[in-house]
Amino acid sequence: MAAEVFSDAWAKAWCEKLNGSEAYGKAAARWEGALILVVEADPSLGIQEDRAVYLDLWHGACRDARAATPEDFEDAAYVITADPYSWKQVLEGQLEPISGIMRGKLKLTKGSVASLAPFVLAARELVASATQVEASFPEGWA
Repeated sequence: MAAEVFSDAWAKAWCEKLNGSEAYGKAAARWEGALILVVEADPSLGIQEDRAVYLDLWHGACRDARAATPEDFEDAAYVITADPYSWKQVLEGQLEPISGIMRGKLKLTKGSVASLAPFVLAARELVASATQVEASFPEGWA
């Protein structure tokens, strides 16, 4: 059964895909730090409140993934926020995350673009793994 995007089950399935990806492991070998991805609320799309997932990423491995808690926002090295449409573009491979940040479609609300710049390939592999997760979008978002 498909997990709804930005849910706890989806985050856990994504973590499994990351840990099974040799390409991600190599591309993210120097990555250190947790990442939170936030999709902004849009009731017209069935998203009643902001949703966020937490990924504990460390040297090419996903050590943990889940729905983000308030404490996670304090501890995470990076927080990236976007509207549902932009995230759908990312998850469908139409928008690369770093490019999306540079173009203002995704907002880096914690962390710096300069510290993310060396990890463009890791970001691509992160998204590639996400696209392999059997996922569903809330009604109206699809």
